[in-house]
Amino acid sequence: PNRTLAGIDSPGLAGSPAIALEVVKLLADAGLQMPKNNSFNPNRAPIITPKAGMKGLKMGPVGKNDSDGIDEEKMASNVICKCEKVTELEVVRALHRSLPIDSTQAIRKRTRAGMGHCQAEPDNYNCECRVTAIIARENNVSVDEVGIRPWPATSTLSQRWIDDNEKADLEKRMMAD
Repeated sequence: PNRTLAGIDSPGLAGSPAIALEVVKLLADAGLQMPKNNSFNPNRAPIITPKAGMKGLKMGPVGKNDSDGIDEEKMASNVICKCEKVTELEVVRALHRSLPIDSTQAIRKRTRAGMGHCQAEPDNYNCECRVTAIIARENNVSVDEVGIRPWPATSTLSQRWIDDNEKADLEKRMMAD
């Protein structure tokens, strides 16, 4: 039998474990064989590195402390988001995990870059621009291919308050088989 699973954007983090358990149950009830993967490790290493204040960290205008993406020591000291003290190395490590990242929103969720009090304000430290450049470099794409603000309201809605056209489109998609 066919099963349909719709994703959620919020409260995705809080609801995800319960949703995952229900999905596993539904799949098992539908007859899916799920042998145990003995090599699976549910404990992932953290991306964010604890810091001792600003000791060893470097901040400055774009280009001053930027690395070539190879020198880990330089990346570990290059602050990309000053409010949250996120380094270039933390962004790069997040990018090289198993889930592909193609937007600054995905990096925010994994490293907190852009989630500080300035909210990635371009006139402040412009961390979103810095994160965009790193994503582009590491994914070998142009900066135009990286998802940036404004993000859609959800993966289904392009904006928080939908207009009549988007409402009609959403209703049409809900009725499709």
